[in-house]
Amino acid sequence: MSDRRQSKGGETEPSAAAPSVWWLVLKQELIELWLGQRVLNLLILFSVLMSITALLVATNNEVQLLPLSETVLVALTAAITFGLFNGLIISAESITGERERATLEALLLTPASRQHIILGKFLAALSLWPVTLLLSIPYIAVLSRSEPVLGQALFWGAIVGSLLAVAFTGFGMLLSMWSSSSRISLAVSLLAYVFALVPAQLPSEFQVTPLGVLVATTNPLEASRQFLKRTLVESQPLGEVWFYLAAPIIFIALLLGVLLLYAAPRLSLEGGRAGMNWRIWRPAEEIK
Repeated sequence: MSDRRQSKGGETEPSAAAPSVWWLVLKQELIELWLGQRVLNLLILFSVLMSITALLVATNNEVQLLPLSETVLVALTAAITFGLFNGLIISAESITGERERATLEALLLTPASRQHIILGKFLAALSLWPVTLLLSIPYIAVLSRSEPVLGQALFWGAIVGSLLAVAFTGFGMLLSMWSSSSRISLAVSLLAYVFALVPAQLPSEFQVTPLGVLVATTNPLEASRQFLKRTLVESQPLGEVWFYLAAPIIFIALLLGVLLLYAAPRLSLEGGRAGMNWRIWRPAEEIK
């Protein structure tokens, strides 16, 4: 059976009878991603950053005076932050890299639908997060000194980190689809990444103001940090802090909706303005 069908205009369109095409795209992307030097470099960078963080936490006299749960929180937050950086770097070049290597056209000419292509690439870029999480376990375990907080930290860290990984990976891929070059998508991605980290560096006096509370509940990264802090350090029950997870969940729903339902079908060879079509509806004469 052919993987393509004839449209009314005589053009070939992807067949709907190939539901596993995204899996083929995912396997190919995983092979190219994990056999390349780039992922290894990012994992080495992650390990170095986690080693430096653990060393600073273990040797800092002021940090040693803090409760053990706060020490674990510092290490866990660092692991999530560094892990998100890796996923953002990979996803921000997922489409622009294809354009610059002149391989996107061949990919678009395959029987795969554009949604399947994007889904496969998205899952491949997301594969970096579980590995970075596993690499962070020894650091967190050493700093926790085998206290019961370790299990709770790993449990909530995996859930919160996975939510953020989906959000940041999808965001990077969306920028990659709409950018004309990898430099642009990387620059905008890193700018958004730094902007998301800013609230954690603001004075505690600001964080308790109405504006600070608004930022803490709407910024996905800061909301997740507040959730972990109140769960691990302050031991607040889930019923009192669950709303901090609303921001990342809502952000994921909106982002994946835009990525897979709106942007993916409009994936084109050109980036920039040519790759961005903000009007959902177009007159029939324009389509022709």
